[in-house]
Amino acid sequence: MPTVRASSTPWPAAARAWFEARGGLAGLVETLRTPRAGVADGELAEARELLAYWEGRARRLPRWAMLRRREARDMARRWRERVRDAEQRSYGRGLLGAAALYAIERRPPTSLAHRGRQAGKVVLYTAASAVLTMLLVLAAALAVIADVVLGAV
Repeated sequence: MPTVRASSTPWPAAARAWFEARGGLAGLVETLRTPRAGVADGELAEARELLAYWEGRARRLPRWAMLRRREARDMARRWRERVRDAEQRSYGRGLLGAAALYAIERRPPTSLAHRGRQAGKVVLYTAASAVLTMLLVLAAALAVIADVVLGAV
């Protein structure tokens, strides 16, 4: 006699129907590989180009040019939002849209790449702080040891 566990499928009925209606795995792959209509071909490319310009300008400006750097960061934030919106209109939202974007263009979504760079900076600063702290502790320990050794002599 079959058990209840053996007779049930791991997929819910709605998901199974959606998957089969699109031609199975091959249909899902084809859906991921074709971008949606609705975004002009040049719009996304132009937005990415302007985002790269403003991000580069924010990096190239000297530290003392605070107003120009603030303007460049603000414009980069605006263009990053525009690129994100254009990518979502073209490829879709969420994990499926990100997978489609990566399958077609071999690049992560702009917001994910930006957050990855920010996380990398946080990790770098944290590691540098930890190394500096360890060096200070080591220097203090050496100073105490030297004081004890020289005091005993």
